[in-house]
Amino acid sequence: MAVSCDRLVRNFRKNGIEAHVAHFTNRKKKFHTETAVNGSYSSIPIENSEEFTLYLAADFIMQLPFIKQITHIAAFGGNLPLNVAPILSKWASVPLITHIRGNDFDEGIFSKKRGNLLFALNNSKYVFTVTNEKKEKIERIVSHKGTHFTPNGINTKLWKPSASHLKGIEYLKNSFKGKKPIAIVGQLKVKKGILNFSETFAKFSYKEEYVICMIGDVDEDTKQYISQLEINVQFYPFANQHELLLFYNAVNIIAIPSFYDGMPNVLLESGATNNVVIGANVGGIKDVIEHNKDGFLYNPLQSNELLDLLLKIHRIDESKKKEIASNLFHKIDTVYTEKNEITNYLNFLKS
Repeated sequence: MAVSCDRLVRNFRKNGIEAHVAHFTNRKKKFHTETAVNGSYSSIPIENSEEFTLYLAADFIMQLPFIKQITHIAAFGGNLPLNVAPILSKWASVPLITHIRGNDFDEGIFSKKRGNLLFALNNSKYVFTVTNEKKEKIERIVSHKGTHFTPNGINTKLWKPSASHLKGIEYLKNSFKGKKPIAIVGQLKVKKGILNFSETFAKFSYKEEYVICMIGDVDEDTKQYISQLEINVQFYPFANQHELLLFYNAVNIIAIPSFYDGMPNVLLESGATNNVVIGANVGGIKDVIEHNKDGFLYNPLQSNELLDLLLKIHRIDESKKKEIASNLFHKIDTVYTEKNEITNYLNFLKS
């Protein structure tokens, strides 16, 4: 989510739109604002009490010197922004924009704090969501027609390996010891389906020919459980873009087994690096992937579907895999671009 927020803010500013970011964080203990080209960044400390945090945040933001010049208030991610942004919108007398990415809706709608989400949606001039599925669900909840599908974007040129990456890529390939790597990348929580994927993979007839590379944060209990399964698995810590470039170019299959999701950046990054994607048929994954043409989809609640798909991919020859990966790269490179993403937003906001 932070990657998506940074990308949107950067591209709004590049297009001459002032963007002022108020960031809830537990890393800083004091309110602080620093200027940036076409905007600013303010850190908002998170206190022990949510109500106290929100009161101080609202009071601080309403005193910022540019508050009378802003034209929109936007909520992006999590319960705290969804809670405070509608109030700020009314106090500042400007329209509200609510960005819906993943958990903020998928889990928020079933949470005890559902009222915060519903209040934000109902009081928004625009709701921007990164999946068609969420757009359709939201339109059945809110009374206005300002909900729009706004897919993520990526600059594929930033994901091409340079000469300096080649040694690291080769080192990783050798570390797999001849086994075929399948990578799972990101914040590897249970909702990302890593337990379900691992348990199912343990039943795969050709599992000994593969190694599962889990790249990202995994809690110790989950890691210990997966390590006890009869599969080859390697765990790697959270990786920055430079490190991810090595992984994406050392493997050729990326699995995204989420039970629910937005439009994960991992999906676009996988396409930008010519990987074959095995994705759960949910959220923005099914918006991007056309099954059997530029990737593969399966129902994450049906383990037999994943087993059948793994067997199918195992039997596909390398030339066909390259064709499928190339098809996805072309789609990402021409449709899911940063330019198309920001233009989509600007067109709605100017209408």
